[in-house]
Amino acid sequence: MLEQWEAKQLIHLPKVYSHSLSVSLRQGADEDYAVESDDGTEHFILDVLASRRNRRKARFQLRYRRSIVLVRLCTAVTHGNPDGIVLGFPHLHTYREPDHDKWAKQVDPFNNLEEALGYFCQQINLPLPEIQGGLS
Repeated sequence: MLEQWEAKQLIHLPKVYSHSLSVSLRQGADEDYAVESDDGTEHFILDVLASRRNRRKARFQLRYRRSIVLVRLCTAVTHGNPDGIVLGFPHLHTYREPDHDKWAKQVDPFNNLEEALGYFCQQINLPLPEIQGGLS
């Protein structure tokens, strides 16, 4: 478990890709990419999941210590916050102590998955990668 100030600091750290500079957005993609702080002291996992059936449905997620979700963007599913308010899509989850990633906020719609990934990368302070198999 992280304290809120730690999560916020980790989210805003400048990040780089540890190995690959290319991310797949092809239909059915379900890949993890190693990411680290630009000084190499912190390590993260970027999860990219693109639906096989719905070309507008994807999930981008930044994890810390394998299981702590710091930020997640859901592009085509609804979400119910703990207070009972249901959000449409897309929406952005950000770590919030003590509920972790259970809360989300509505964000403006995207034209395609590349645009959604670009927004997500801005939120986590990670350069936009080269994109393979995305929608134009």
